[in-house]
Amino acid sequence: MKTSNENEEEMEEREWVINGFKTFSAVAQEYFPEYSNADTASKRMRNEIELDKQLFDELKAAHYVHETTRLSPKQQQILFMTWGPEKIILR
Repeated sequence: MKTSNENEEEMEEREWVINGFKTFSAVAQEYFPEYSNADTASKRMRNEIELDKQLFDELKAAHYVHETTRLSPKQQQILFMTWGPEKIILR
């Protein structure tokens, strides 16, 4: 059985890889999987982004606009740093 210290070390060593541009709708469906429709997930994500002034300002500084259809690695990083990973598996 792992000690709490070993679990903490594993968490610190975990890497997250952002590999290139992703479509806005793909990222929206990852963050909002309860929506079966990509358009609905995208509308929800845009709404959440625009309701969070700090997040919206950071994304705008990285060239995000309401009509953005592809998220750059930097924009994905901003979302990740604010919302965390799209999926977490606990064991």
